[in-house]
Amino acid sequence: MEIIIITSALVLLAIIGIMINNRIIAKKNQVQQAYGSIEIYLKKRFDLIPNLIAMLKKYLAHEKEILLSITELRSKVDDASAANEKIKASNELTHLMSGLNISIESYPDLKADKQFSNIEFELSDIEDQISAARRAYNAAVTRYNDTIQMFPASMIASIRKDRTHELLEIPQSDQKEIHINQLLN
Repeated sequence: MEIIIITSALVLLAIIGIMINNRIIAKKNQVQQAYGSIEIYLKKRFDLIPNLIAMLKKYLAHEKEILLSITELRSKVDDASAANEKIKASNELTHLMSGLNISIESYPDLKADKQFSNIEFELSDIEDQISAARRAYNAAVTRYNDTIQMFPASMIASIRKDRTHELLEIPQSDQKEIHINQLLN
């Protein structure tokens, strides 16, 4: 009788351990999936940048230095491997683009150009998607971190050597949305 009780208790503990392990794996996969979404939107944004640069080159020959810097930062973001490196380079690019100081009023052909309007809309839309993806990533990281830090999952997590992930914290100065009209004013 004692053997049955001990065996049942061990089987119950093993089942609970497996369920907790599976929950940790699911949360970890959600973090990876959320980060993948950020990468997709950043890639979309950086794929639009050459179109923006080509469009602006037609009208803004004197802003060549800034356009070259934007292109270099775009490459830097593509080359970044770690999540925080990629976000840091993306923030630098956002900061540089917000510093582009030209007046759209001085370029009426640019202002009226349908392709420019399309690029402006797409960039604005992608910025919204990046913001939503960052929120989703941080929510997934918070759920994962909570899971591996709370008892009894913390015991399984320590056996698995799971570590907490960092939240994506964007500096306050870089949290504003990019608007091409503002970039060109």
